[in-house]
Amino acid sequence: MTYAVLCALFIAASAAVAAVAWRNAPRRHALALAASAGVLVVLTAVFDTVMIAAGLFDYADDLILGMRLGLAPIEDFAYPIAALLVCVSVWNLFGGGRVRGAGSGDAVGSRSTGSAGSTGSAGSAGSTGSAGSTGSAGSAGSAGSAGSADGSIG
Repeated sequence: MTYAVLCALFIAASAAVAAVAWRNAPRRHALALAASAGVLVVLTAVFDTVMIAAGLFDYADDLILGMRLGLAPIEDFAYPIAALLVCVSVWNLFGGGRVRGAGSGDAVGSRSTGSAGSTGSAGSAGSTGSAGSTGSAGSAGSAGSAGSADGSIG
């Protein structure tokens, strides 16, 4: 099997995942992907050229197409592009970076501040207040911290 066939398989699988995830993609997704791909191509060209020049590895000439960017064969650029497509697609499929709840204003990764009367605030290990209780006073949401009834974290 040549490197081109192997790369085509990686790109095809990545493109299939990306096609499924595209419906969940945010605005300007294509622009962000293109910019990221450009950066990855430049970095791959630079670092592969350095590593090949240093003698760390090389490619069998009969298994590559023969086109190179720097010292890196053109096939070597398929892997970072495939990884970019898969990583971004998985992020889009599982809702990464989106705001949770209609109108709640809580972004993914934000923590509960433990204000008095919060409904269903759930702290983690070591926090004061009961998980999921209505009006729990001061569930801070981070390990080892405790909230107070006035909503401050202390």
